[in-house]
Amino acid sequence: MNSVQNLSGSERRNKIVLAIDDQAETLLLLQSFVEGAGYAFVSARRAREAVTLTDRVVPRLILLDIQMPNIDGFDTCRMLRANPTLRTVPIAFLTARKTAEDVTAGLSAGGNDFIIKPFDPDKLLERIDYWVNRRVG
Repeated sequence: MNSVQNLSGSERRNKIVLAIDDQAETLLLLQSFVEGAGYAFVSARRAREAVTLTDRVVPRLILLDIQMPNIDGFDTCRMLRANPTLRTVPIAFLTARKTAEDVTAGLSAGGNDFIIKPFDPDKLLERIDYWVNRRVG
C-alpha cells in the first residue's frame, strides 16, 4: 500500500482516499481502482492504525469495512468521528453486510454511505467521485 511519504503535491493530498479493511486483497483491489481514478490512496488494516494515520493525514473520503477483528467498523467510525478534524470527512461503509439493521447501525455510528460487497467497480468509482469532489459547507 502507499505510505503517506509517497504522496506529493497539494492537489493530490487534497484527494486522499483512506480504506480501512483487514483483508489485504481488498485493499489492493481498492488501491488499483482509487489510484486508477487519479486519487491518492492510503490504507489501514486495523482501527487503531487508521486513527494514528489520520493524525498525520486528513483524507477526503474514508472507505470502511464493518467486519474486522478486535474493533469493528461501527466502533471505528465512532472513533474517527471523535476527531474534530474528521467530523465532516465522509465515511462510506464498504461491506458484505447488508441488512437494514446494519445500514441503520452504520448511519447511526456516523457513516454517510453504505456500499455493498461485492461491488460494481463503475458504481464504486461514482460514489468515490461524488464524496471526494463534493463541496462542504
